[in-house]
Amino acid sequence: MLFETLHRLNSKPDRVMMYPSEFSLDENDSDLESRLLRKARDEYKVKLVPIKVQSRASGDATWAESFTKLLAFNQTQYHRVLNLDSDSTILQSLDELFFMPPCPLGLPRAYWLNPDERVQSSQLLLIQPSHFEFGRITAAINNASRSEYDMEIVNTLYKDSALIIPHRPWTILTGEFRGEIHTKYLGNDKEVWNPDEVLSEAKFLHFSDWPVPKPWIKAAQDLIEKEQPRCRLNVTSGHKDDCRDRDYWLGFYADFAKRRADVCGEDA
Repeated sequence: MLFETLHRLNSKPDRVMMYPSEFSLDENDSDLESRLLRKARDEYKVKLVPIKVQSRASGDATWAESFTKLLAFNQTQYHRVLNLDSDSTILQSLDELFFMPPCPLGLPRAYWLNPDERVQSSQLLLIQPSHFEFGRITAAINNASRSEYDMEIVNTLYKDSALIIPHRPWTILTGEFRGEIHTKYLGNDKEVWNPDEVLSEAKFLHFSDWPVPKPWIKAAQDLIEKEQPRCRLNVTSGHKDDCRDRDYWLGFYADFAKRRADVCGEDA
């Protein structure tokens, strides 16, 4: 789905997908995975790179294979790689990121956490592949504990050396639209939260709404009603009828579901 968006936006850099090497590209193979890989290659001009999925014993099965994305450090045929998490929506072109100053790794801070801890997030990684950095990554993966995942590894290795990509406007969480206080995203306590303006400037939307599941899993309606953003006080009307946060948030999931059906098919 990300590649469909990049294709539609006429993104200039090569598009590369790392995929499990056991998946077949044979034209006669009718498996869903095979059909979608061929579609990515043929319709969206994606270069397919077979890899071995990096899976480890983990305290959380959801993230057990999250190390796999770090194999992008080994794609040394490229000077730079922009690695994007699949539980996301591209809102605007990201091509400008390739012109940022050279650095082994560029990434945003996890702005929603304690700013004093300077935690970095990993949903968007601007990587400068090299054998040296890949060696460091490999060693860190091999030595990771059951509670360490991709985000912990990049923080351990690059907390003091990474190029920080401003989260605003480059990345925002869907969960931001559920919040009551937005000073961490806005970067100050003077600006008034305006979801229209925020969404118009944002470039990359990452789905993060625990306990709401990831967007390819249909959530129970009662969970949606419980967790969806509340309508806010409208200073003009004096009533709690400003429902823009809720409408945008519901729209993110509806849009993802529609595009998934359009791109991947109803059987995906």
